[in-house]
Amino acid sequence: MSVHKTQSLYEASYLLALGFKLVSTNPDGQKTTLLFADTPELKQAVMGFYNGDGVIKAKPFVECYRSLKDMVFRR
Repeated sequence: MSVHKTQSLYEASYLLALGFKLVSTNPDGQKTTLLFADTPELKQAVMGFYNGDGVIKAKPFVECYRSLKDMVFRR
């Protein structure tokens, strides 16, 4: 399975809020890499995120961000 990797909590929160599933995490020192199944839809969502074209409701995004932050910093 091909995976999309990111260390950006903002990008990962955006993807989770859109309904993409986190498949794994890879802690490495003070950084954690977040892994998602790489699909054409995910690639399109990532491009939308970085191009500023993506639209998402704030509440789900913030909830996903808080959950990820808690998970990443809970060592």
